[in-house]
Amino acid sequence: MGVLGKDRTVIDLKSLAQKREIKNKPVKVVSFSSVKDIKNVDVVYTNYDKNFDISYVLNKISSSNTLLITENYPFNSSMINIVNVGSDFQYEINEKLMRRSNITAYYNLRKNAISTIEKWKQLFQNSEDTLAKTKDKLSEVEGNIKLKDEEIKGQKQTIGDKENLLKNKNKSLANQENEIKELISLSELQKKKYSDKLIIESELEQRILKQVDSLKNKQEKIAQSNSEIEKQNVILVQQREDILDKELKAKEINEKLNTQRTINYLLLALVLFAVILVWVILRNYYGTKRLNTVLKEKNNTIYSQSFTLASKNKELEEFAYITSHDLKEPLATISGLIALLKDDYKGKLDDDAMMSMEFIDKSSERMRTQIDDLLEYSKLGKSKEKTEIDCNDLLGEITLDIANAITRFNAKVTYGDLPTVLGSKVELRGVFQNLINNAIKFKKADVDPEVVISFKTVIYGPQNKNFWQFEVADNGIGISQKHKSKVFSIFQRLHSREEYEGTGIGLSFCKKIVESLGGQIWFESEVHKGTTFFFTIPK
Repeated sequence: MGVLGKDRTVIDLKSLAQKREIKNKPVKVVSFSSVKDIKNVDVVYTNYDKNFDISYVLNKISSSNTLLITENYPFNSSMINIVNVGSDFQYEINEKLMRRSNITAYYNLRKNAISTIEKWKQLFQNSEDTLAKTKDKLSEVEGNIKLKDEEIKGQKQTIGDKENLLKNKNKSLANQENEIKELISLSELQKKKYSDKLIIESELEQRILKQVDSLKNKQEKIAQSNSEIEKQNVILVQQREDILDKELKAKEINEKLNTQRTINYLLLALVLFAVILVWVILRNYYGTKRLNTVLKEKNNTIYSQSFTLASKNKELEEFAYITSHDLKEPLATISGLIALLKDDYKGKLDDDAMMSMEFIDKSSERMRTQIDDLLEYSKLGKSKEKTEIDCNDLLGEITLDIANAITRFNAKVTYGDLPTVLGSKVELRGVFQNLINNAIKFKKADVDPEVVISFKTVIYGPQNKNFWQFEVADNGIGISQKHKSKVFSIFQRLHSREEYEGTGIGLSFCKKIVESLGGQIWFESEVHKGTTFFFTIPK
């Protein structure tokens, strides 16, 4: 049995409960200072003087099959309510409330209970009549002590006022104590939620750091593979040059053999000379045969190395695609978790916590963009279909596509009569668009950007091949010479994201596209004096 409030009633009930049993079970009495502490009891008792909200108590015990007994509460507000009427005690039963808690009242209990308001009124009326008679008898006695009462009346009134004031203060203190306990409980809950949030943020941060380290390691592996491929390309070029030299020598030897054969037929008479000539011819023949054998072996080696190189390139592209695809899944999970946390704890977390959530969300979005750019980078150079491209039409389309940027920065893009080239339109479009966008983006403060595109025909290489050489010049902030080696490296940024947006992969795109078309790309620049990018395409 539980008693709400701490007073003499608890002690009396504990005394009555000693050595008593109900259904062979001992009766235990416990005290609760507040409604929220009620648990593990079959009966709850409270007095109206304790100022507990009866509705709150009923709601607390509604699901626990607990009987509520009250004293001096309003009619029909409790399951069993005991009322002090005169010198007697009566009780009422609310069977509707008892049925809600699966409690049944025995017949004798119902029989002796006052079940209607009319009976209550009649009971109170009888009590009033008895009280009136008692008052008449007491009035005579009161007359005798009236004078004495008048003397101490003032003192009693003063004491009563002080007692009422003290009682009200005690009630106020009790209410404040309950409120403080509830606030402490809420504070503990907030601390737990904040602790859980810190744990989640720490786990998310560790997962992001691991993903970044993994991406860096894979980028290093890609860079090493590219370095090995470049070395293999240099070796192949050297071997091709050696083969060309030996082919020229073999051609010269064949010409000499033809000359010797002609002389041999003309100078048959000179036997000795013929023998010497035959010896020379045989020696040259076997030498040529050996050279042809060596040449054949080197051709086979070159073919094998070319096949290996193509296989490695394919594996590298597949590795980049799979890596990028696999990295997207944990990032999507992180973004989903952040979105759920932001929705679940919206209005519950402070500004610093929400700012941390927003920072993690934006970091995940930037990494997703970089992965997409890396995936697109791995696909560059695959297009083998080459078509004729009118560069004038191509630049016209590009300026229309970036018209918003041109208008926003008040930029000016000019170009003359450009040639028609052979290549992939999508890839060449990417080169021009990246260079023009960079020229507009990296502009000087308070200076409208200007971009001038021109071309000329040049001759490069040992075979004197003809190339189209395009120039894209701007009046922007320029590039320092100390950054020259970083410009075309993937994911390399020369400025912070707060100064200029981007992922640092645009010029890497340009380099890979131009080289896949058989050309080269470079630049000339001075700080604060603009930059000119050059790239070539075979005619």
